[in-house]
Amino acid sequence: KTLPEGVVIEPFIDRTQLVDRVTDTIARNLIEGGLIVILILILFLGNYRAGLVVASVIPLSMLFAFGMMQLTGVSGNLMSLGAIDFGIIVDGAVIIVEAVCLRLATAGTANRERCDIDSLVFESSSKIRNSAAFGEIIIMVVYLPLLTLTGIEGKMFRPMALTIFFAILGAFLLSLTYVPMMSALVLRNKASFSSEGSRISRRINTTLQNLYRPLLRRCLQYSRTIVATMAV
Repeated sequence: KTLPEGVVIEPFIDRTQLVDRVTDTIARNLIEGGLIVILILILFLGNYRAGLVVASVIPLSMLFAFGMMQLTGVSGNLMSLGAIDFGIIVDGAVIIVEAVCLRLATAGTANRERCDIDSLVFESSSKIRNSAAFGEIIIMVVYLPLLTLTGIEGKMFRPMALTIFFAILGAFLLSLTYVPMMSALVLRNKASFSSEGSRISRRINTTLQNLYRPLLRRCLQYSRTIVATMAV
């Protein structure tokens, strides 16, 4: 409307279809990745409530990441959003929820008051928090060197590094506050969890342990050879 009379704009390249395809790919990757992680969590934890508590960290941490991207002016693209690993995001939450489930299962919650359950959750979360935090901090530090890139490399990889950093930071904050609180609310009844988990979860974990233990013994037995091989 602001052009002079008789002057028109004729598009030379129309990227509408390209942008639409990229947007659809990002949305599909995020949705499919989230659903797969939720399914695996429920399957291995053997407890749908615990699995859903951990899985709820995914959309909340992504909302935190989107908010930080908006504040810092980081653009969302196929590389930055497609590179997000939901397994890494829920790592700290899995550790805390497992510790809480084990503590509640061993202590028994049948006739306990709410304050007793809160104290058990607080105790188990506090003991395991350092381990979970250490792992998340290591992952965040790994992406910091990408922020020093400049030029074309910086334009390509800085948004990816910042997006993943924001998502893991959000998951870190949630695992400090939200996850223990939700564990105390959702995992109150002893019927809602079991120290052994479901039968399917038990079978999977038993099979994996039977495969892993002989391998672990061999590795410990030939530790110097293993270290030398890794170095080479």
